[in-house]
Amino acid sequence: MKRLLWFCLLGWLGSPFALAQSVWIEGQVQEATSGAALPGANVVLVETGQGTTTDVDGAFRLGPVSPGRYTLQVSFVGYQTRTQVVQVDTAPMRLTLTLAPALFEAEAVVVTGTRQTEKLLEAPVTIETITAADLTRTGGGTFLSALAGLKGIDFVDAGINAQGISARGFNSQFNTRMLAMTDGRVAQLPGTGLPQGNFLPTAPLDVKAIEVVVGPASALYGPNAHTGVVNVITKDPWDESGLSLAARTGERSLIDITGRAAGTVGSWGWKVTGQYLEADDFEPSREEGLHNYGTTIFEGDVLRDLGGYSIRSAKLEGFLYYRLGPWQAKAGAGYSSNDNFGLTNNGRNHIRGWEVQYQTVEVSHPNWYAQFTRTKNDAGRTYQLNAVVQAAAAQVAAGVPLEQVDLGALREASKFVDRGALLDGEVQYRQSLPFLQGRVVAGVQVRRYLPDSDGTFLADAGGEDLSATEVGGYAQLDLRLLPDRLRLVTAARIDRHTNYSTQFSPKAALVYTVLPGHNVRFGYNRAFKSPTILENYLFIPIRRFDILTGYYVNAFGNRDGYVVKDASGQVVSRVEGLEPEQVDALELGYKGAFGTRAFVDVVGYYSWYRNFISPLTLVADGFTTIAYEADGTTPVRAPASDALFNGLLTYLNFGRAEVAGLDAGLTLYPSPYVTLSGSVSLISLRSFTETAGQSELPLNVPETKLKGNVTVRNVGLQGYFASLSARYQSAYRFVSGYWNSETMLPGHDGKVPARTVLDLTLGYQVPRIGLDLTLSISNLLDNEGYDVLGAPVRGRFIWFGITYHLAGLRY
Repeated sequence: MKRLLWFCLLGWLGSPFALAQSVWIEGQVQEATSGAALPGANVVLVETGQGTTTDVDGAFRLGPVSPGRYTLQVSFVGYQTRTQVVQVDTAPMRLTLTLAPALFEAEAVVVTGTRQTEKLLEAPVTIETITAADLTRTGGGTFLSALAGLKGIDFVDAGINAQGISARGFNSQFNTRMLAMTDGRVAQLPGTGLPQGNFLPTAPLDVKAIEVVVGPASALYGPNAHTGVVNVITKDPWDESGLSLAARTGERSLIDITGRAAGTVGSWGWKVTGQYLEADDFEPSREEGLHNYGTTIFEGDVLRDLGGYSIRSAKLEGFLYYRLGPWQAKAGAGYSSNDNFGLTNNGRNHIRGWEVQYQTVEVSHPNWYAQFTRTKNDAGRTYQLNAVVQAAAAQVAAGVPLEQVDLGALREASKFVDRGALLDGEVQYRQSLPFLQGRVVAGVQVRRYLPDSDGTFLADAGGEDLSATEVGGYAQLDLRLLPDRLRLVTAARIDRHTNYSTQFSPKAALVYTVLPGHNVRFGYNRAFKSPTILENYLFIPIRRFDILTGYYVNAFGNRDGYVVKDASGQVVSRVEGLEPEQVDALELGYKGAFGTRAFVDVVGYYSWYRNFISPLTLVADGFTTIAYEADGTTPVRAPASDALFNGLLTYLNFGRAEVAGLDAGLTLYPSPYVTLSGSVSLISLRSFTETAGQSELPLNVPETKLKGNVTVRNVGLQGYFASLSARYQSAYRFVSGYWNSETMLPGHDGKVPARTVLDLTLGYQVPRIGLDLTLSISNLLDNEGYDVLGAPVRGRFIWFGITYHLAGLRY
């Protein structure tokens, strides 16, 4: 006992001496170009794991630490991470650390292209990036609006809260050729296979970056990464901690409130994000008549009792993190509820109370990665808006005034159920190799689709099991064949689908460094798209008069095929059941950095498509041609007694198509205060093999796209920026189910008219109080057009936003 007391006494006496030998590291983090303080920057002492966040004056305090040599790592979203070695003595330390803005595109680090960290300049694939700093300089309705300026991307702005993208042709109103992901997990709607898009529960304040792989990517990502991958990367609590609040208001009764809170406690981290948005969306043109759906009734006439074109979105997400040495684990969940309007191949849906939820767990390590995610949606009170218009018109034609039509009953009759679920799991292994600076990545992925429409739009009315499973395994080898000169990246993947034969997806790319900072690449990729649940099992017995064709038609999926006969019973054609679509593509590209003043990225590609899956296509009009089931004796599911109901819209495999294209971009940094960028994209359908009696399918995208941006910051006044963007797309043919520019737009040569859009965003960071002000004017010149046939006329849209950042919550 006496010995214990002596130890305690010595410890108490020695503690002041020990503290006297410990030192606090203090300092300030500033912006390199202006000297302005950077509140909210992360400062970490690598050796001890201690970390903190700078206050409103950019100041920080770390410690106490014993004398010695330490490494400080300073990071802030939108700036280059800085690492500095410091020698700590017995005297107090005060440092001034500056961060340079992440202006230079070539220095950007990406992960989506090869599923491993690498510089954008060295990536062996075509990849476009949006950073958090880019998002602050972008206006529009949502953070997906920032994708409009990306090189090689076809952007569709169909409303305040409705944006979509595609690449390399063959767009449709239900585009499932570009795989959507969030932090590497699949972010698709289970029943339709569509990207979640603005249904994604992630709030804009939590987006760290968006990476878009442009071109086939099935070798690493499997089915439906046919023309690319969109990966939304979010911030973890160590990227950014503290409290952030944002509010927007503007035209069309816009109200948008977003919040993010994140913090760390030792090895634990957490974050909670949320958003609420409401507005009055843009309306289609009544005069054009495109949204009458073959009647004299305009779709807006059947929305008056619901407040017209009002939209709403609510999102909530939460995550818990834990770090143990090189391991990190996280678990989280997200939820969103949406009221909106969505384009389909058959017209438009009025989305009411559509809910998306997910639960996910993930474990990561420098060598290992594993995740499992369950995604589920519920269509709520969503209904086919075009069907309500047609049903209301039928009653008006029978003498019932529109004011007396029971629109609620018609909506209930046209409502569809979607309670589908998607289970997505993956295990991946990464390892450096002892030769040729090699790295290997290998993994296994499983996706399980569990559709449930209760027979409202899928063929599962009798409880038929439409579930499907996809299992895939992949491996990638990355070798430096010549140090600092020649890099080889090769990969292959094998996928097995419940309904289809095994698919093999190889890829290979050579990257040759001509001079430091100048890389030429040549690559080959194969990708495939499995028919979605919707394309296989769609079941909408429309039984309506299609004014475009002059016939009554139904819309059914094509799992087993159909036989088409003429009125005398002679076989006209056979439509085989759907098979996976494949594409082989060759790419030749160049990326070059000219000092720190210019970055060039050019890629040319040539693609060969096989078994191309069409949009909904008319194969039988129900009058001159009749559709039968695959047995050739049973008419399609409409009543056999009424031949007018034997018309059919379905999906089919076309033969072959060849597409060539070029994307070229240039970014200039004439000074730290000015950034200039521009791009041109050209695409051409070189050949198309017609099958099943169908006419040539158009590319469904503009053949010419021009994009440009100029951003000016901190000239004459610290803390501000001005960003002006422009995009032009040429006129183009568009055919997708009901939507057909050749018959709907005869006054425009059967094409969606060319369009030029200018967007202006102004911002100002109020010094020392963590407050950002933003003014956005999208479609500055009020171009009264639309990006795709069926979208509403997207006029000028102005909003003003305030964002407040409070650093902290790091312990």
